[in-house]
Amino acid sequence: MIKRTAALLTFVTLVAVGAPLIGSPAPASGQGVLIGRVHEDFQPAKGKIFVLIIGNDAREGNPDRSRADAIHIAGINTKTMKGGILNFPRDSWVPIPGHGSGKMNEALYDGGPRLLAQTLEQQTGIRLDYWVMVGFQGFTRIIGDINGVEYKVPFPVHDPRGSGANLDRGRQRLGARNSLAFVRTRHSFPNGDIDRSTNQGKFLIAMLHKLRSSVHRDPAELMRWISTTRENARFDLSLGELFRLSLLTTQVKPGNVGNVTVPVSLGSVGAASVVFISPSARSLYQRFKQRGSL
Repeated sequence: MIKRTAALLTFVTLVAVGAPLIGSPAPASGQGVLIGRVHEDFQPAKGKIFVLIIGNDAREGNPDRSRADAIHIAGINTKTMKGGILNFPRDSWVPIPGHGSGKMNEALYDGGPRLLAQTLEQQTGIRLDYWVMVGFQGFTRIIGDINGVEYKVPFPVHDPRGSGANLDRGRQRLGARNSLAFVRTRHSFPNGDIDRSTNQGKFLIAMLHKLRSSVHRDPAELMRWISTTRENARFDLSLGELFRLSLLTTQVKPGNVGNVTVPVSLGSVGAASVVFISPSARSLYQRFKQRGSL
């Protein structure tokens, strides 16, 4: 216990006095990790924090405003220490502020993370506090730096023409390449992108489990996670703010985080295949907004 307390005190001291020594975060392209506040007048709801998580499809040479491959709202209730991940299929047909209607993932291309955040705020009625955007390169670097993630693959996944995933069924440690292939695969699931969204939410919870268990074994591990984020990210948060968010995350038990994908139906607009979000999602949004958890 003394060793754990000393390690945590050392870490807090490093955060408090070491920020000027750590230096500026490394530059990041659309392939890296970008973190920002949704609103200039940052005022998180009392007792609740909501974060937009975006996985983009940026490849080398692409600008930051690529299309979104993964769209999730993560919520934490800081009083109950429960949370939720609300998943949105990328082809959800929604109004995009200032751009008519379109697939939800197009909002990122049209106006970057803040426009996608505005689109989701308009859709859900939930005021978002932060956005996090992760590209392929940033994702694989983070997974590599934390030495992979333990995950129970529900069935054999073979997607040679899509994500390249080739995984056996069962619990296993997924390294950087296999993790990326697994969260990107949709051809392996019966409901395609809808199931992929749900699977991505489950993987985020598995990452939370890895973070929580690592920090509980050795509180100083949190510093390594934050260092990993700084090395791979570009952000406009203070180091103290990043620390508070990271520490809060480690206090939430993975079993207290719900994972829900919005109810949708398949359809088309012109020649484009889309999904329409069910009106029944409104009660889901309201519950998430009030509780901060699912």
